Amino acid sequence: MSENKYVFGSLKDHGEAKRIKNELLKRGIQVEVELTGEGINHLYTLSEEDFPRALDFFRVAIGVKKPIRLEREWKEIQAIPMGNLTYVILILCVIIFGFGWLLKYSQVYEYLLFGPKSGDTFSLIKSGQYWRVLTPAFIHFGFMHVIFNLMWWKDLAKILEHTKGTLFLSLFVLVTAIGSNIFQASFTGSNFGGLSGVVYALLGYLWIYKKFNPKAQFALPKRDIMLMVGWFFLCMIPGIFPFGVANHAHGGGLVLGMIFGLGMAFRDRER
Repeated sequence: MSENKYVFGSLKDHGEAKRIKNELLKRGIQVEVELTGEGINHLYTLSEEDFPRALDFFRVAIGVKKPIRLEREWKEIQAIPMGNLTYVILILCVIIFGFGWLLKYSQVYEYLLFGPKSGDTFSLIKSGQYWRVLTPAFIHFGFMHVIFNLMWWKDLAKILEHTKGTLFLSLFVLVTAIGSNIFQASFTGSNFGGLSGVVYALLGYLWIYKKFNPKAQFALPKRDIMLMVGWFFLCMIPGIFPFGVANHAHGGGLVLGMIFGLGMAFRDRER
């Protein structure tokens, strides 16, 4: 074949090759089919600019998925080993979900919720059950809830544990979980749970830390930051989802994480 023919696919089935050619012609892509002596139909375009579009269409037509390109930032994050605390909290959430939600041991969630389902939201905490300001972060209501939170947790938390250490991540989780839980309980009562307040705190931290300390080793792709922020605002629209969303915990966690990130960014820049 001459050098100006850009072959993007080869098929034995001449009819299928002609069908793909005709579909591409409808899309304004000039394509030709050349039959070789071995009975192979080569599909090619004479334009280098048309080649990527033709190749993408050909791959879809024969059932080959286009490869997903992983952003550079995520490649760097995926290379980080999962720290001990990141792993422990992930397993803790899975165990609590297994007993409390899957096996229906209702006393598990009753012991971990912020307070009673009716009456004074803070009554049990006032009586000395102080663990309840923290533990709602570790309970989840449904598969999508726990999967969504833990997928983000494992990727974002290990960045902090890797760069700032286990002690810092411990402090971060305590402050952001307690803060977001209290904020949520103050507005909606005790019937809430999930690690999403801490997840949004991690998002806020990494976002602001990189913004004010450009030399930060790790960063999230802007597209994913906008995705999470967009999801936050989408969840605030009344009645858009059939399930409850802890919007106050999300917002409180996001703000607390941003404060952490701002403080650490300025401290590390001075160093």
